[in-house]
Amino acid sequence: MKKVLSILLASAMALSLVACGGGDTSTPSTSTPSTSTPSTSTPAGDSGYTGGEYTISLGHICSENHSLHRACLEFEKYVEAESGGAIQVEIHPNSVLGGDEAMLESVAMGTLTMVAPSASVMNTYVPAFGILAMPYLFTSPEDAFAAVDGELGQLLDQKLLDANVGLTNLGYNFNGIRNMTNDSRPVHTVEDLAGLKMRCMSNEMFVTMFDLMGANATPMSFSELFTALQQGTVDGEENPASLIYESKFQEVQKYLSTTEHIYDFCTIIINTDFYNGLDEQAKAIVDKGAQDYLVDYQRELEVTENDEYIQRLADEGMEVTYLTDEEKATFVDAVAPMYDTAAEDFGQDVMDAVAQYR
Repeated sequence: MKKVLSILLASAMALSLVACGGGDTSTPSTSTPSTSTPSTSTPAGDSGYTGGEYTISLGHICSENHSLHRACLEFEKYVEAESGGAIQVEIHPNSVLGGDEAMLESVAMGTLTMVAPSASVMNTYVPAFGILAMPYLFTSPEDAFAAVDGELGQLLDQKLLDANVGLTNLGYNFNGIRNMTNDSRPVHTVEDLAGLKMRCMSNEMFVTMFDLMGANATPMSFSELFTALQQGTVDGEENPASLIYESKFQEVQKYLSTTEHIYDFCTIIINTDFYNGLDEQAKAIVDKGAQDYLVDYQRELEVTENDEYIQRLADEGMEVTYLTDEEKATFVDAVAPMYDTAAEDFGQDVMDAVAQYR
């Protein structure tokens, strides 16, 4: 698999990224329901596949240059090749079917087959998913990956199935390392955030985080953010470096601080009835394609390109502050009260599951 990833990564690195936005709540457009037909006894092409014919509609909010979309394209190639074309994948990027929340609802209803939403919006269906939006939950991408691939991820996935909301999670890909920008001053410690108006997603976890850090949390749609930064409605924001760069925030923001406060994930959600209705061959192909490309390949792209995008921001005039461990500790200490109620908010079983990875 590593050899495959290396080959794919070499070709992909020449492309630029546009990372996912957040908080899009636009109404979904009408999509064609997923379809399937019974298995046939004739192999499809030269693949040896003898399963049924299916159409998978897959939506996400990212642009065509983002690591997630590039991974979706590889998933499409793999699934269609392995099934000899009997399983078709239709990809809908750029929020054309709505934002994360709207597409999740479409998947639950069965009018969309798959979606890759930010894990932070999954708490609408299962509050325990909110644990993944906790600041400074992990200290490295490797620890974060181990957690979602291990006991924590398995527990959250089971809670989702137990909720019986029509959604099944096939894995966790990496939405990037979130950092902070502003146009007022360099931020070295949490004290430097005092009084700054910081845009955040309309999510209680993010609002609480900024309030504890002394900033003025300002929930706002991502689509409104560039203009708000340009006009001074807000002083700053927080997002992965790829999103900051491709959204051209460097044109309206002067300072970037590597707070690395959240290792952000997307879930790979599929309609439960559709997934359970796949025949054995088809399900094996979808499972392997999701793991190899929507998870493993996408993560490698996102991690590898993070430093490159920070350097691009510096090259285009942003002043980058690389926080020391002591400076970052001031942010960690500021949000510590969020952990006092975490067991009540997410469940003691969730806190026990995550403890071994922290």
